[in-house]
Amino acid sequence: MDLLLSKLLPPLLYPLPLACWALIFAIVRFWRAPKQAAIALVIALSILLLSGNDYVATALIASLERQYLPPNPMPKAAAIVVLGGAVVPQTAPRPWVEVTEGGDRILYGAHLFRQGYAPYLILSGGRIEWLGETFQRGEAADMAEIATTCGVPRDKILLDTTSLNTYENAVNVKALLEKHQIQGDLLLVTSAYHMPRSVAIFRRLGMNVIPAPTDYRYLSIARSPTWQNLLLSLIPNPYNVDITTIALREYQGLLVYKLRGWL
Repeated sequence: MDLLLSKLLPPLLYPLPLACWALIFAIVRFWRAPKQAAIALVIALSILLLSGNDYVATALIASLERQYLPPNPMPKAAAIVVLGGAVVPQTAPRPWVEVTEGGDRILYGAHLFRQGYAPYLILSGGRIEWLGETFQRGEAADMAEIATTCGVPRDKILLDTTSLNTYENAVNVKALLEKHQIQGDLLLVTSAYHMPRSVAIFRRLGMNVIPAPTDYRYLSIARSPTWQNLLLSLIPNPYNVDITTIALREYQGLLVYKLRGWL
């Protein structure tokens, strides 16, 4: 039930659903209370304009991604931990396992292993059945298939195929470490925006993780001071709405995990 609520309730407060609620209210109240309907329309338009704005989206996602930058130089560790949310299974018409936009996670984790930064690659991620993810194996197994294709030996990969959120990632990884008697620092690989919550949970459970972020959505490129660039940045677009939603979801996650005592 906790998992259901944590996955179902937060999306109701994302920009697009909020704009829809305001529009529904405006439609219902249009004839009986036109002033209220007008206010609701203004709210809906404001939500879409702000969430789709390049400056707003960039500021929100950068506030998360700037908290942990890739270490330089990259240190050696006892294991590399890669969190799920990176691949989709081989289901028709897909001919093979495919990576999502977060697929940099498994690719970067395999790269770090191939570079000799750790002797083990730990992959953590399951699938939620009530979301329709009724597949025979967890996401970690699909990530392992990509990792082996990248040249990681199968006997150097440890799997957690049951975790359904970031907290379970940390709990199950800790159990794997104890089972295989792996001690020492861990290179933690996940999307840069997801790193603040992930690091806090792993450290709260007593694991010494070194952030190795990837999958950056914010690009620190100087903006051209032209009026054309300014105009294009102000025009709302679906990509910016998505980036704003990702950032707000992470801040919601940080708040919920804090309230539950996981951080």
